[in-house]
Amino acid sequence: MLRVPQINISQLLTFYFVGKEGNFTSAAEKLCITQPAVTKQIRALQNHFGVKLIHVIKRKVHLTEAGQALLNYAEEVYHGAIKAEFFLQADRNTNFRVGISSSLTAYLTPILDRFKESNPSTLLSVKEGASVQIVEELLNFQHDLCLVPPLYEISDELRIFRVSEAEKMVLVTSPVGPLAGKKRIIWKDLHGCPFILHREGSILRQLILDYLRDRNIDVNIAANIDSIAFMKRLVEKGKGLALMVPASVKEEVETKRLKVLPIADGDFWLGIDIVMPKGMSFSPACRAFICLLEAHFDCEIFRVLAATE
Repeated sequence: MLRVPQINISQLLTFYFVGKEGNFTSAAEKLCITQPAVTKQIRALQNHFGVKLIHVIKRKVHLTEAGQALLNYAEEVYHGAIKAEFFLQADRNTNFRVGISSSLTAYLTPILDRFKESNPSTLLSVKEGASVQIVEELLNFQHDLCLVPPLYEISDELRIFRVSEAEKMVLVTSPVGPLAGKKRIIWKDLHGCPFILHREGSILRQLILDYLRDRNIDVNIAANIDSIAFMKRLVEKGKGLALMVPASVKEEVETKRLKVLPIADGDFWLGIDIVMPKGMSFSPACRAFICLLEAHFDCEIFRVLAATE
């Protein structure tokens, strides 16, 4: 059965430094705290257990018999902490975990590929899913960084860099759809048209609906879909229109399974939020990935994220 230790680990480590250094001043310098703070911790440790651990003679620390025995246990704790620190640092330096909204995967794949090519010793783990789920996982430290469409609600626990116009979405239809023969359309032509959208709760779904409603366009929601692949199949079969990232429909457009409808009166630009938890340091892998994002978007992402810490 697990028992919670009653000893204060910080006090024990302070005692270890005092015992090894032989005086309070050197221990305080190594611990980067004041000498009175060291004295206070040693006194609290002795008082808590009612055991005399040190004698100070002419500013020189002498361990009692109990203090000398405790020093051996303190040394084990110290080395265990150092090993744990090395493990955590090594994990952060050799592993990089990215969460991506499913709607952005195709668009961001080239950046991920460049990261893998330029950082062969780093294990890149990519998880795609619904934006809200990805952000929740980020807050639970399941990702180091995530990329999602612009968030409507921003937690105080997050730091965010927003790329307001990252990619121009394209409106796609079946090659035999009712609008397929038009060389160019305007947004009002879409009034009452069937639309294939992401599932309810999706950030991108809400962004698209808000964009259309701002233009007084009511569409007929034909389906709410989780899968990008299934969305494309439904559009191919003429079940509705869809606004999608160009990279996700590139093959279907080239093979004429889908057709892009040019829009004459304005484009729908998709923004991207680059999100990290507050309090998390930037690992070398994270810095390298952000450098690639900065080059791609031509903006200073790292400086802004660091300033919002």
